[in-house]
Amino acid sequence: MWARVDKIDRIRPQPDGSAIVLVEDERNAAAMARLPSLSTLIAIARILDARRVLELRYRGSGEVRYAAASSPPMFLVDAITRAGAHVTDGAGDRIRVPAAPASVSSTIDLAFAELAHHVRTSLGTAVTMPAALHATEERRRKAPIDVDAKPAMYWTAVFELTALAGELSRPRGGRWIDVPEMPVPFAIRLASGDLARPARLAQRLVAGQESVESLASDAPDKADRAAGGAVSGDRGSGDQGGGAGGAPG
Repeated sequence: MWARVDKIDRIRPQPDGSAIVLVEDERNAAAMARLPSLSTLIAIARILDARRVLELRYRGSGEVRYAAASSPPMFLVDAITRAGAHVTDGAGDRIRVPAAPASVSSTIDLAFAELAHHVRTSLGTAVTMPAALHATEERRRKAPIDVDAKPAMYWTAVFELTALAGELSRPRGGRWIDVPEMPVPFAIRLASGDLARPARLAQRLVAGQESVESLASDAPDKADRAAGGAVSGDRGSGDQGGGAGGAPG
């Protein structure tokens, strides 16, 4: 499932002690391009998580391959390769475009901004960003989503809320950066140097585990106080899938 940010699809241990981690995307090219900002953010998150698994379990030895059923649009190829993954065929065997690791912070920041504006304008052109966040939070509280039953819906909702919250930090110099955390390896760096991680609270809210806290809080560490936690691996070895937090996928 293309949107399973909390899962590692497959790991192929190699004889030399390294591993190939596969990030799978079963969508066709049209589906990948339907909402470029969301496709970009989820792909980068999954690749950074896969690289983190390599660091934790294989001392960084190995590679990440983005196994795409169809040839990804060029915007997504750029995001995938910059994040440090090879673009391959659906089986993960043939490399189509080699990885070209580079900074992804600007890509992340732009994608979050574009996603936030997409969500806001879908509610009405006159809707403000704070109003869009409030409306989206309330909608999610009324209709929680189970991450295992509907992973694409769950993670789409999480990233939408996270994006809206990020836009409210712009007046304080907020910019999105990548951080070595899982499953959502993104944080907002404020002009003060503080970091905010709204995805943690967004996950709880979408899951129906939070009915009071709001992502609209001015406190930069508000989202950090909500349980979210880092995860650190997959469920097993061999050519298998697994949960990034250790639970079966």
